[in-house]
Order: sequence, then structure tokens, then C-alpha cells
Amino acid sequence: MKKNLLLLFVLFQSVLLVAQTFSAITNKNKVGLNEQFNLTFSLNASGDRFVAPNLSNFTVLAGPSSSSSTSMINGKVTKETSYSYRLRAKKMGVFTIYPAKINVKGKKLQSNSLSVQVLKSSPKSSSNNSPEAIAKSNVFIELHLSNSNPYVGEQIIANYKLYFSQEVRSPELLENPTYTGFWHEEFDLGKNYPISEEYRKGKKYQVATLKKLVLIPQRSGKLPIAGMDLEVPVAISTNQRDFFGRRTSRIINIICSTGDKNLQVKALPKEGKPSNFSGAVGVFQFTTKLDRDSIQTNESANLSLRISGNGNIRMIDLPAFEIPNDIEAYEPKYKESINLKNVGLSGYKREEYLLIPRNKGTYKIGGLIFSYFNPSKKKYISIESPSYTLSVTGSSKGTTTAVVLNNITKEDVSFIGKDILYIKTSLKNFSTSEVLFYRSSLFWTLLLVPLFLVILVFIMMLLTRNSIIDIKQLQKGSASKQAIKYLNKSKTDLHTTIENSLQLFMFKKWNLKRSKFNKEDILSVLKNKQVDEILVNEFNQIIEACEMARFTSVETQANEQDLKDQAVRLMEKLENY
Repeated sequence: MKKNLLLLFVLFQSVLLVAQTFSAITNKNKVGLNEQFNLTFSLNASGDRFVAPNLSNFTVLAGPSSSSSTSMINGKVTKETSYSYRLRAKKMGVFTIYPAKINVKGKKLQSNSLSVQVLKSSPKSSSNNSPEAIAKSNVFIELHLSNSNPYVGEQIIANYKLYFSQEVRSPELLENPTYTGFWHEEFDLGKNYPISEEYRKGKKYQVATLKKLVLIPQRSGKLPIAGMDLEVPVAISTNQRDFFGRRTSRIINIICSTGDKNLQVKALPKEGKPSNFSGAVGVFQFTTKLDRDSIQTNESANLSLRISGNGNIRMIDLPAFEIPNDIEAYEPKYKESINLKNVGLSGYKREEYLLIPRNKGTYKIGGLIFSYFNPSKKKYISIESPSYTLSVTGSSKGTTTAVVLNNITKEDVSFIGKDILYIKTSLKNFSTSEVLFYRSSLFWTLLLVPLFLVILVFIMMLLTRNSIIDIKQLQKGSASKQAIKYLNKSKTDLHTTIENSLQLFMFKKWNLKRSKFNKEDILSVLKNKQVDEILVNEFNQIIEACEMARFTSVETQANEQDLKDQAVRLMEKLENY
């Protein structure tokens, strides 16, 4: 007994004699811009009150995730605690990660500091045949600009295209591009990314247009376009085979970036610039119209102007007519129709004035001048509208005579003939009822029904509280029913809907979160639940078919209903596990 106590004492002392160390390590000291790397703080003891250093120079993708372990080697007890981060570099330079702090039995410890060098591109791998190196050569993203040296106000088209020559999954946007100094508007690309094919140096690529927009620079000089960064899951073939003998693949994530771009924007020339120029840049047409040149007093005439064409039309202010004082003019009626087309913004703006002269005479309405800059011709163009003469005849009666409106639609005028009703002064048309409401059937019904409902709700609350009734489950149904209901009602793309319904099923059935909806985690959950191998393979087949449909130009509509029915049957079978 004494020997055992002595042995325990020696072991305890050896643990105390081990120096407590708190260190910081990283798996990469040199990383590329937007490349991910791991940062770990390790302590050879148990600690608490961990304080992380300032990581503002990096984007924290995950963490801190903590773990602890205890081991005994040659009679020595060793404990280890670690705190891990997954980081992504934001910008180039050399950055210091300062020490973290932790409390160990009332004593504060600090880790060492680290330096991380961020390069423009990732350091070359020691092997060009590594899966990551191969994936990066086969998958990349580019920004295509219709004009890299535009004028101020000139619209340019920007296309973000993902090139891939091997299987990829849905990319995750890490950094959305910014457009400082630009007005911008995005094209509607629909539910799925448009897919095309291109050849680069004799190699065939599938090309997905991820984003398309029109950019209009608002000032001259060098304007930056911040890069778009994506995390793209790429399928890499392995030497392993599945249950049916097919070659399996594993997913590795790579970072694709367009990088930052700069546009050199030219100022509009001062030579030949009209005094009335208001900033219109593009190719436009300008017209005006007076629908009548001779009317009676208190009749109406319509005066309109219209600008149409391609360019920065959303930013154009319409010129205004100078209306003579003796003509009453209402606030102009405005209408526009502007759309995004392949050439950019295109459409028209229109204003219409309603003119009502109160006195007879001849009135002159001066013409207008609209000026714009044509970037293809590199010169200003002015369009002058004609002036108009309006002859008014009849007597001058001011505003007492009713106005005669011409060419006015239903939307312009809404007239109610009788908007005041007379007050009734007698009760001869009223009658009284001899049947009393008190103690009638309706009286007792209205009195007892609420009381019955209160009692029913009270009973339901008691049953729910005692776990006799799961009210939420009664309302929603089983996991498969909820997922199938979503699958049948959703109006989005069918392949996306099928994948979302399977995600909903896994979450409702086994609490598998969306962030863990990947091949490895799904396989782990299904195996833990002892799901039949055939159903596991069927699940993987459906997911792969849905993900591939988003990045392929092959028509699959003929098999969509079969895939949907297969997903429904699968979820109904999995409900039994």
C-alpha cells in the first residue's frame, strides 16, 4: 500500500515539474492572396479564459474550435488543449499575429507571435501533379470588360465567367466585388448559370457566367474594381471504387479569384462642349410634339417630349418647356421604360404636358435643345426641337367655364357624379323587430362557444406540457412528409428543389445542418443509422445528378420527373430508420 502511494506521489510530482508551454503554429508561413490556412494555439495543460489576438488582417472562416486530450507515456501524464482557426488572407504584405493569452491555475500565459507573408498568388506547390495543382489549372475565374478605357458616363459590360474542364460543384462566394466610383446594375441571368463552351490553347472548357452587369463610371482617373473570390469544390477522381464498382471521387476546395482590376477613365473633352450639356453619354434620339395647333379657350392640348436610345439614360434629366403665362399647364405626366440588353441600358423617357389656355390669342412655345456625347464618334451632338405656335379662339371667360379635355384617357380623369348624399329627415322607411336578442339561440351560442374553446385550449396545453401530445409534430407531420410537401410546392428549379428537400429531410430527421450537407457527413450519418448500402448509394446518385445539372449544358428535362419520384421514394424509405 505504501509503495502504491509513493508511486502516485512521484507521478503527481512529475506532472507538476513539466513546464507549462503555450505556443502558436500555422501550417503555412507563406500564403497567396485569399488563400486559406490554419492557425493553432496549443497548451500542454488545462486552461481557461482564452483570449485570441487581433486577426483583423484576415477573414475568420471558422473558429475558434477547441479540443483537449490526456495521455500517459512512460508513467508521465500529459494534457494538451488547443484552439484552432481557419483563416483567409485579405491583402498582400507581411502580417504579425500577436500572442494569444490563457489562464492556467490563476497564472496568465502568452503564446509566441507569428509572421505570415501574403503573396499575390499562392506559392508553387512542390509537385505540379498534386490534386490541388491540377484542379487550379483546370478551374479558374475571369472578369471580362467590354471596354477598359471608357469615358465618364460611358457604359461598359462586365462579365464574371468560371472556366472548368473537370467536374465542379456549386461555388461559394467569399468576397463580393465592389465598384467604388461606378453606377452599376445587374442583369437577371435566371435560375441557373448560363453555360457555354470555349477553347483555350486547344483545351475545351465549360464556361458558366456567374454575374453580368453594366458599369457606368462617375468620375475620371483610375477607378478600382475589387476582385470576386470564390471557393470552388472540385471533384478529384480516386483509385477507390464504390459498391457498384464505379470509380469514386473526393472533393477538394480551391480558391479562384479575378484579382483587383483598375480602369483608366477618360474625362469628357472640353472642346465643343455645349453650354446646356447635362451629362448624357451614348447614342440618343430626341423628339417633341404638340398634338393641336388651334383650339378654343378652356380646351386642352398635349405637349410632349421624348428621349430614347442606348447609354446612361437612367441619369438623364429631361429638359423643360417654357410655357407662356396665359396658358395653364399642369404638372407633366412622366413615363419611362428602361431595360438591360446586350448593349447595356436601353429605353426611353417621356413627359407630357396638359395645356389649357384661358384667353384667346396666339402663343409661341419655344423649341428645346438636347445635347449628348457620343463616345464612338468622340464628339458632342446637339438635337434642336422645333418651336410651336398655338392659336386660341373664343371668348375669354377666365376659369369659370368648364374645361373641355381632349385625348384624355381613363387613367387621367376619374369623375364621381354624386359624392354628397342628402340627410334623411324622417323614419317612415325604418321598421322595428319584436324579437329580442337577449336569451335567443344566437345569444346562447355566442355565450357558450367561447367558453368551450377556452376549456379545449386549456386541455391541449395540459397534454402538450406533459408530453402526451407533440403539437409541433402534429402540425408539421413527419420529416419525409415535410420534405415531400416542400418538393411538390416549391416553384424554383427542380434540381435545386430536390437538393433542398433532401437537406430539409436530413435536418428534420437527424438534425444534419445545411453547413454539413456534404458527401462525407451524409455518409457518416447514414452509416451510424445503419441505413442499407443500396439506399446510401441512391442518395449519393440523386445529389450528384442535382449538382451536375447546375453546371452542364445537356438537357435533362426528360429525366426530371423520374429523379423527383426517386427522391420521394427514397425519403419515404429512410423515414423507417
